[in-house]
Amino acid sequence: MTERKARIREVALLYGITLLASGGLTALQGSVGWIRGYLTTIVAGLFIFLPLELLKRRNEDPANLGIHSRDRWRAAKNCLLVMALVFPPYLLTFHGWQTWWLKHDLNVAAARFDQWPTELQDPPRMARPAEGEVWLFTTIDDRLWIQWRLPPGQAFAAEVKTDPPAQVVFSPRAGRLEGGSEGRIVLAIPGDHMAVHIEAGGDTLPADRLRLGTALLRADALPYEASRSWWWLIELILLQIFLVALPEELFYRGYLQTRLDGLVGRDRKVFGVPVNLHSLVLTSALFAIGHIITIPNPARLAVFFPSLLFGWMRRATGGILAPIAFHAACNLLVDVVSRFYVG
Repeated sequence: MTERKARIREVALLYGITLLASGGLTALQGSVGWIRGYLTTIVAGLFIFLPLELLKRRNEDPANLGIHSRDRWRAAKNCLLVMALVFPPYLLTFHGWQTWWLKHDLNVAAARFDQWPTELQDPPRMARPAEGEVWLFTTIDDRLWIQWRLPPGQAFAAEVKTDPPAQVVFSPRAGRLEGGSEGRIVLAIPGDHMAVHIEAGGDTLPADRLRLGTALLRADALPYEASRSWWWLIELILLQIFLVALPEELFYRGYLQTRLDGLVGRDRKVFGVPVNLHSLVLTSALFAIGHIITIPNPARLAVFFPSLLFGWMRRATGGILAPIAFHAACNLLVDVVSRFYVG
C-alpha cells in the first residue's frame, strides 16, 4: 500500500470512528440513561484521544500538525482581528434573522443573566418522557417546562413556590398546575428561587422519577429546589472552550485539515495566507456532516461557513490556538445574544 493510500485510509478510519461514536451515542442516550449526562465529555475525549494516540504510535510530533501552544501572542492578535471584522456584520445579520425570519422582538430589558442551574437548561432530545417520568427543564426564552407521562388513569398535580408567584403561560386545564396522565405546563418564573413539588395519582412522585434538563438527570429530592445565579456563564465558558472548541479544532483543523493538505489540492494565497482551498472546503464539509449527525436539523449545516474561517486562521497562525479561541467566542456570542430576543 502506498503512503498516500495509507493516509487516506487513516483519515477515513478516524473520521468514521468519530461519526459512529457521536451518532451512535446520541441515538443510545434515549435508552441508556448514563450516556445523557456524559455525552459531550465522551465525544470531546474521542476527538482529542484518537489523533493524539495515532500520532504517538506513528512517532509524529503533534506540533507539526499545528497542535501546540506556541506563538500565543500571534494567535491572540489574529483572533481579535477576525472578531473585529466578523462580529459586527454577523450581529446585524443575526438581528435580521431573528426579527424578520423568526418574528422575534429585540428586548434588551427582558434578558436575564442570573439563570437557573445548568442541570435544568435545555429540553431533552427525546419526544416525550418514559411512562412514570416527569421532566423539568428551562428553555432559552427563560420558560420553565413541566412535561409528564404517567400510567393511564393517574392524575398529575404540581405546586411551584416562588416569589413573586409563577405565571402560567400554558396548561391543559385553564391555568391550573394539574392535568391527566400525559401533558405539559409552561411557566414564567419571575423570582430568583423556586421549589417544585410533584404528585402522581395523589402521591408524591418518587424523586428519581423527576428528570432535569437535557441530560435528564435524576432529582435528589422533592420538593426540588433551585436558585438563579451567574454560575451558568462560567460553566458555559469552560464548556465551550474545553469540551467544544478545543477538541473540535484539534481534530478538524489540527489533524484532519493538515492531513488533507497533503492529499488534495495545493496552496493558494487567500488574504495573504497560503491556504489549500480543496482541503479547507472538504474539512468544512466533514465538519458540517459531523454536526448534523448528532442533531439532524438542516440548520446545523451552516457551521460549514465559520469552519472555512477557522481553517484559514489555522494556516494564518500556524496552530490551532486562534481557531479555538474564535470558535469558543462565536458559540458564546450566539448563546448570549440570543437571550435578548423574545418571540
